[in-house]
Amino acid sequence: MLYDDQGRWAEAEPLYQRALAIRERALSPDHPDVATSLNNLAALYYAQNHYAEAEPLLQRALAIRERALSPDHPHVADSLENYAVLLEQTDRATEAAPLRKRAQAIRERHAQANHSTS
Repeated sequence: MLYDDQGRWAEAEPLYQRALAIRERALSPDHPDVATSLNNLAALYYAQNHYAEAEPLLQRALAIRERALSPDHPHVADSLENYAVLLEQTDRATEAAPLRKRAQAIRERHAQANHSTS
């Protein structure tokens, strides 16, 4: 992440790819930690305006989180939001809107659940 934060993307990319490969082998291709690595690599591509490379990674991360965690998990909301941002950046706001709406609904349900248990 340090290279990424410094804009040293050429140095960061192989490290993100390596982390992804290690997690896929050590855990499984459908493990939630793999989704985190996919999201990190997608964020690197997004920062470089490489949206075509980022999109399938975000889609896969979302699918993994929905299967592994549940469709109503806060990390699913994060993935929905990340994908919506990319869609908006690529002039696909119509596609992004339902993702943002779903992410908002998940966050509201979790906020209400946390508030009622306090």
